[in-house]
Amino acid sequence: MAHSYKGCLLLLILLWTGSRAWGQGYSSENLFYLANSRDSYQSFIRNCDQISIICPATYSIDSVGVIVGSVDARVLETAKEKGVKVMPLFANFDQRGIHDLLEDPAARLEAIHLMLFYAMQDHFYGWQMDLENVNFRDRDPYTSFFRQAADSLHAHGLAISMAIVKSSQPAPETGNDAFQRYMYENWTGAFDIKAIADAGDFISFMTYDQNIALTPPGPVAGMPWFLRMLQHLIDLGIPASKISLGIPTYSDYWFPTGDARFGARSTRDEISYSAAVDLMDRYQAKKEWMDDQQVYFTHWEEGSVFNWLFLEDARSFEAKYQVVQSHRLRGISVWLLGTEDPAIWPWLKKTAGTVRIP
Repeated sequence: MAHSYKGCLLLLILLWTGSRAWGQGYSSENLFYLANSRDSYQSFIRNCDQISIICPATYSIDSVGVIVGSVDARVLETAKEKGVKVMPLFANFDQRGIHDLLEDPAARLEAIHLMLFYAMQDHFYGWQMDLENVNFRDRDPYTSFFRQAADSLHAHGLAISMAIVKSSQPAPETGNDAFQRYMYENWTGAFDIKAIADAGDFISFMTYDQNIALTPPGPVAGMPWFLRMLQHLIDLGIPASKISLGIPTYSDYWFPTGDARFGARSTRDEISYSAAVDLMDRYQAKKEWMDDQQVYFTHWEEGSVFNWLFLEDARSFEAKYQVVQSHRLRGISVWLLGTEDPAIWPWLKKTAGTVRIP
């Protein structure tokens, strides 16, 4: 009996120490998005040692496949010096323009030609596609275009990924049917996530924007929502090695507004952590922790109307990152450099290694 007890105790100790080593041994591929702004650039320069891939959101694509944009030469120089890979994204949010692009073989070829040209010219690691507000009827052409681009980029030794709009299932969610129908038809339904993950090197899955300007106030990405997003990917059979899970660093501020065109209404701004702290200081608002959502929120009254703030800070970042770590995912895709709570950086450095891509 005593030997059995000691054996069980030893096994528990080994499992516990093994789990600690397993967690400590995890290295994350940290992709951070870069805006064309001073705050974003300075954050990159200060923290590039904790970044695996820098993804400048500085290119756009039009309906005929013309990609335009550039990456700050200082970013390219620093990335080369520090061993950070550069993977810009090109974006388009015009539904009609995206449809025309996807249906035009010449436009698709032009886009791929320019992707290869810019990548060779500036020594990019590859590209990320970010086409949003895509109608669900363009799902197959979008997947086909991605596969076509992936084949071409891979043939030239380049990587490719896609930024994928939030979804928790391959169909409209139940409840708020008119809203869910609109979101599915115009945003979430256009992504064949499994096919895209199979064709590309990884996906950056945007778990953020749980609540938007068209909804009542709520978290940028509450924990139950965050976990449902990840479970959806797991249910689809996406390998952990291809999942770069999106983590927001911006906060959402809801307030009333009005103009001659749209009249009086509620809207929201995506604001930086420093701007959120300034608002709380200005209105003497006390933040409260939502234990179920793993985020802070606060509100205050101005002109007899409530203003709401849902805060993404180091504490909420850590909670989301620990989910990524526990599932040993490929890594994280963080929107946006320059908006973050500075406290995430020492925590990230202490918690896990940062992957350096050969």
